[in-house]
Amino acid sequence: MSGRFKELRTGTLRIFGFEGTSQEILVRLAKEHRERFQRHFTDFTIHPDELAVPEGSYVRSRGQYKAYPFLESLGHLVTSNTHALGLVNLDLFVPDLNFIFGTAQFGGNAIVALPRLRQSFFGLPHDDTMFFQRTVKEIFHELGHVLGLRHCTNYCVMWFSNSLAETDGKPDSYCQDCLRQME
Repeated sequence: MSGRFKELRTGTLRIFGFEGTSQEILVRLAKEHRERFQRHFTDFTIHPDELAVPEGSYVRSRGQYKAYPFLESLGHLVTSNTHALGLVNLDLFVPDLNFIFGTAQFGGNAIVALPRLRQSFFGLPHDDTMFFQRTVKEIFHELGHVLGLRHCTNYCVMWFSNSLAETDGKPDSYCQDCLRQME
């Protein structure tokens, strides 16, 4: 981050994996992106235990899970001035969208759905590097919302992604306009 901008550090970030999410990805995130998390939050921790999939979140007719019960369950685990990020290894949706890569509450919590970030979801060969890059982009996109950012039209992680091509085409960092807004 440029020295012209103050670091926005607000509250604690707790990172959770829901049932079926590999602890390995959580550990890798903490290891490779510790500085980035600490740039925006006073502290961050990885929760060691898997969270249960919320009851009633599965919609049989769609073969998907409603996203909001996951956000709601995170809300019960944190107190004020603490934010939660949940990684979910299930296909999620919200009303009016066929699927989501993630969703967040402004000033609250966020979730990222992992399945559609994997090429293998679409019958393509698995690529762990590409999957992790996409995951990082979606995490920092959703955390941008937690920190008060809206979608951005610049070359920025806050660009709205409705396809893997759009996710692949954006950077994993915030543009100068978004950094100014977080100042």
